[in-house]
Amino acid sequence: MQIVDHEVYMDLALQEAGKALAKGEVPIGAVVVNPEGIVLGKGHNVIEKLGCQTGHAEVQAISKACKKTEGWRLDDCWLYITLEPCFMCLGLIGLSRIKGICYAAPSPQFGCINILESMILDTHWKQVIVLKGLKADESIGMMKRFFERARGENNRERAKRISRKGSTSLTREKDGPVGSDRSAAKR
Repeated sequence: MQIVDHEVYMDLALQEAGKALAKGEVPIGAVVVNPEGIVLGKGHNVIEKLGCQTGHAEVQAISKACKKTEGWRLDDCWLYITLEPCFMCLGLIGLSRIKGICYAAPSPQFGCINILESMILDTHWKQVIVLKGLKADESIGMMKRFFERARGENNRERAKRISRKGSTSLTREKDGPVGSDRSAAKR
């Protein structure tokens, strides 16, 4: 059976991203689906919880799928992700032999799909089908909410530091570094 309703599985990935958002993690979700349309693994970012980059949503979903299938080969499976995968996750996707990737939003900073496309042309990597942009607006909206909240928290923390230290500690004197007076800078 061929998976045809990609939107249903992307919705599940978006639900996973929502779980990450609720936990204060970057809202990225992932879902692994077999050719019969059965969800084998779901995951969302847990990087802050683990204190390690292996907490990526793709790693979580693929690990659960491998556990469920009792093997590392996920031939003919699809991976639905709310954000374009990074280099680390791309390697895991290839090594897991996933047939297709469907991602919502591009990741200009860390996304590596262009590398995958080059690898398929230049090496023995098997052909991986890539679908881009499905429900991108929903994913981007969730990311914006997360980063607006994070910036707001950072600005509040900065304001507290300034009020505790006094605003003069963050001004730059012409002859000295931030927080110094001129006489200390000349010593």
